[in-house]
Amino acid sequence: MRRTLTAALLAAAFLLPACNLTSQARVDSIKQMNEGIQQLNKNNLSGAERAMQEAIKTDPTHAEAHLNLGKLYRKQQKWVDAEKAFRGAIEAMGENPRGDYWFELGAVQVAQSNEPGASRAEQEAKWREAITSFSEAIRLNPNLYKAHYQMGTLHEKLDEPEQADQAYRKCIELNGNYSPCFVSLGNMYIDYGFSNVAMAVLDTGTKVNETDADMWNGMGRALLNLNRPKEAVEAYKKAKRIDPDKPDVLFGLGMAYAEIPMRKEAEEALNEFMDKAANSPEHIKKAAQDTIMRMAGPI
Repeated sequence: MRRTLTAALLAAAFLLPACNLTSQARVDSIKQMNEGIQQLNKNNLSGAERAMQEAIKTDPTHAEAHLNLGKLYRKQQKWVDAEKAFRGAIEAMGENPRGDYWFELGAVQVAQSNEPGASRAEQEAKWREAITSFSEAIRLNPNLYKAHYQMGTLHEKLDEPEQADQAYRKCIELNGNYSPCFVSLGNMYIDYGFSNVAMAVLDTGTKVNETDADMWNGMGRALLNLNRPKEAVEAYKKAKRIDPDKPDVLFGLGMAYAEIPMRKEAEEALNEFMDKAANSPEHIKKAAQDTIMRMAGPI
């Protein structure tokens, strides 16, 4: 009995210091991570990266250190490094899995799909990866409404409107004040030729958030598609009062005026659009130019 007890005490003597060492490693890692955050706040990116890498080296199981390193890489648009860091955070989560870690991974995968030169096949592969990440985020935290929203946008890009519809509606169910879900769902219905349904969605959205320019812009699009240009003008004017420089709004307003037709107002709105349309698609700019010429021509 004595020998057994002595052996047990000896084992405990060796185990306890190991636990203390592990705890001390975490304490040191937290200090190094916090130093990295302080350096980041000073805009010393190299110092921040060095400190966070040291934090991970000190304690490779410190999930938050991996997470903050990923956020640092994301800030620098180093998407591949950010993805690796977020995967490291996920692997280190242990018995306390967190949906927001998977959300961060999905967001970086979406960013990678937008890299210049990416082929359609490469984009679709990244969108699928991101959907998997957002799905896992939702599994761990069903209330992550922004994950549902992101899944909706990706399913829409993949021409999967039914899945997109479900995701957008779940986002609205979880947070009815998050207007991007209403805007995206309404615009998707317009794009698929269901402007009347879009009207119902966006009308509800404007009651939730009447100061969202995108919401009123969507209303204008739907009304114009339903051949109600005068009402469309009013919706676009509300959007313009909220965001006077938004190119989409100026384009829509000009096109709505042209349908009435109110030639002078159409020209003014579309010329203003052209002044601010540097990043607008070429076919939209051409449509504006053609309409300006038509409005300036003989009655």
